[in-house]
Amino acid sequence: MANLLDYVAWRGDLSFSDSRFGEVDGSVLSMLSYTDFDELCRGEDMTLLEAAKKRCPDLKNRNVKLGLIIPSENINELLLACAKSRRFGEIRVSDFVSYTSDEETCQFAAMTFHMRGNRLAVVFRGTDDTIIGWREDFGLAYLDCIPSQKRAVQYLEYVAGKYPLERIYVCGHSKGGNLSLYATVNCDDSVAARILRAYCFDGPGLDDATVKSQSFRARQRKLEIFIPQSSFIGIMFNIGKRYTVVNGVRKGAFQHDIFFWNVCGATFEHLNSLSERGRKNEEQFRRAMDKMTLSEKREFVQTFFAVVESTGAKTLTELTQGGVRHIGVIIKNYGGLDKQKREMFLGLFLKLFDLGRQAEPDRSKGAKQHKGENQPQVAKQPQGDRQDTSAKANSAQSERQRGRKLQTVRSRARQPQKKP
Repeated sequence: MANLLDYVAWRGDLSFSDSRFGEVDGSVLSMLSYTDFDELCRGEDMTLLEAAKKRCPDLKNRNVKLGLIIPSENINELLLACAKSRRFGEIRVSDFVSYTSDEETCQFAAMTFHMRGNRLAVVFRGTDDTIIGWREDFGLAYLDCIPSQKRAVQYLEYVAGKYPLERIYVCGHSKGGNLSLYATVNCDDSVAARILRAYCFDGPGLDDATVKSQSFRARQRKLEIFIPQSSFIGIMFNIGKRYTVVNGVRKGAFQHDIFFWNVCGATFEHLNSLSERGRKNEEQFRRAMDKMTLSEKREFVQTFFAVVESTGAKTLTELTQGGVRHIGVIIKNYGGLDKQKREMFLGLFLKLFDLGRQAEPDRSKGAKQHKGENQPQVAKQPQGDRQDTSAKANSAQSERQRGRKLQTVRSRARQPQKKP
């Protein structure tokens, strides 16, 4: 496969005047948004090259941890590769903001990337390592507008007013993709007229009322939505009927990581439809949402995160490092749920716990394969869920062990709770 690092190596000698901004460029900036620019820039504007030199004076990779499920090593390497390239190195980063509040249930970060030719990209960061960020995300199930969505509209309009001559791209991965869609659909008409494209990379969709609105219909042609074929995040809620399925070459939830999307030249590898797993994910999510009223969804989300937070963990890193101890605390605290909600709770928790626990080791291996090609090529493998056969063989034993551990957790969780 070819990935974002291969793309920068292949396309990096061409400026945006030579080759226009496209979907892969939007994904590169979306992944760079996870970089700790608040530490690097400290309120100052600087180019990506200057930011990279501040991080690594010798421009050699330093694996600065950015969170458990964030591909830290690959993002650091991507920053350095971009910094050394003609295409990205002179891009200027400005107007970085980051805000997290337990009281508001809000985790929001945004920045602006300036290119030559009166072009800029407003990029919204996805969910970070904080549990409060994940709690805000699940508010999408019952709220018309979460706090980050309001801030995204305000930020986009602020940047448009500050730089009145610039044409605008809006980008984001995961929750950042949702914010990209929401801000584009709900911003002032004068701002929307300057937006060239709004890119959403495997972000949760919008509420039904927004998708049915006149504003959404009028601006839909500007929206570019990309989801991998077995998407778990991007099929949530309503993304409309215009979206592109791309080839994610890892299994299941790991496809959420753009570093595992196959790049073909200046675009991703596009597929005709979701895989069977992707369709099942979509069906299961819709069925779960349809079974609950808004008040039931609110109660479930609040209960779920109250139980998770009963562990004392503030981040997914802390939650997974607690291991069996944290699982035990959670099992003791969720006994009051009815059978249906207990099953939903357990399934959701295991997805988050397993994703966080397993993502880090897999990611560093997959993103570095097949580097040094002159041009990204289509991976010569069958479509659908795929994994390198040697990786399968090497990890078979660990997978069986993991399966036994998760089965033990499920068995313990389903045992009748003793009344005090």
